[in-house]
Amino acid sequence: MNRSVNRQYSAVQIKTANKGKLIVLLYQGAVRFLNKSMMQLEEKDMEGKGNSLIRAQDIVLELMYALDQKLLDEGNELALNLQRLYLYCYRRLVHANTHLDRGAIEEVVELLNNLLDAWEQVASQNPEGAPMERQTVALTG
Repeated sequence: MNRSVNRQYSAVQIKTANKGKLIVLLYQGAVRFLNKSMMQLEEKDMEGKGNSLIRAQDIVLELMYALDQKLLDEGNELALNLQRLYLYCYRRLVHANTHLDRGAIEEVVELLNNLLDAWEQVASQNPEGAPMERQTVALTG
């Protein structure tokens, strides 16, 4: 029952969030799955570890797809750097999954936590969902 309520709350939270808050939720989800994967790795739950890492990989891909293609095409430095960072994180997670490399998972957690902190600041400065500056957030419009 509690799990059902949590899912319903999460669905409402996602449907009512502005873009900045959605990005924060994605980062939080990725970090949560990565932390779970490290616990599963310690417990020798290889199937669970693999599933958690794949979920985190999917979120990293979603973050990459959320980048504004127009800004990428124009060579916007922030958008390009985020794209490179997401690709790097994705590759490190694939490596972590195939080589049981906890260090790679920890590295991605640190990178995502740093970005999460920045996005939380952006989202808190824009709590009402007003349009955010495209150059600042490099998101799809």
